Amino acid sequence: MKYLKLFEDNEQTVYLDDLGRGHGFYTKKYGDKSISSLNIKIKNYINKTYGKFGYNYNQHLNKDLNVGGKFINTQYIDKMVNNYTIFKNVILLNKITNEDDFYDYMELHFDDIYGYNGSFFNRESLPILINSSRKGNINEKKSLERFVQYAKTKGLNIVTQSPTNSEDIDGIDGKFTHNGRIFTIQIKPFTSYVMSEDKIRVRSVGSVSVNTDYLVLYNNDSYIILKNPERRSISIESDNFITSKSNVLETPEYI
Repeated sequence: MKYLKLFEDNEQTVYLDDLGRGHGFYTKKYGDKSISSLNIKIKNYINKTYGKFGYNYNQHLNKDLNVGGKFINTQYIDKMVNNYTIFKNVILLNKITNEDDFYDYMELHFDDIYGYNGSFFNRESLPILINSSRKGNINEKKSLERFVQYAKTKGLNIVTQSPTNSEDIDGIDGKFTHNGRIFTIQIKPFTSYVMSEDKIRVRSVGSVSVNTDYLVLYNNDSYIILKNPERRSISIESDNFITSKSNVLETPEYI
């Protein structure tokens, strides 16, 4: 017999299952031994674990961090809190059938589930975090669309693709193929920019490296597109991207 969800409309309870495989259990949303108390512990864990790399849960930035040699965006770390897909994967893969075992397992395995060296983190949690962030990142989608529009003005009909998870960790937000070669794109927000006679300086709290062929920066519906010849022509100084004016393809005033 399938579980009868008697309390599915009760704001005080939530049903956790094994990704629809047929088993699950109810648990409290608030109070002792609840989703709320678990999330507080997760938040404390990630602040402690990732704080030494510059992370703070309360800031909610879109910033890449060099975490143990891999680049992890702060948005991914934010999404560790209250992530039901991660909860359900833990339940499925460990055949958990009741709330006591669930909470006990979670708290004993934070390092594996949320730590950057954890096997579960790299195999399950990180792909979940990357995919959920990409689905909700409207600015990233609009930036790729803008890049495609720019390419059309140059007579190029390109189709952008999403990066693999390993490419995402390398700072790649999009890619396309032209004349048999794969070109890569990084996307970041910007707050301001200054164009001098020979350089552009774009302020962006966003990245610790640029290893792509192109960099697209957005501020609402304003865009800056920079090329990065040999993937080493854009430098980062504090919170600024700096490159030669010859690498500027588009700014809000120059289209």
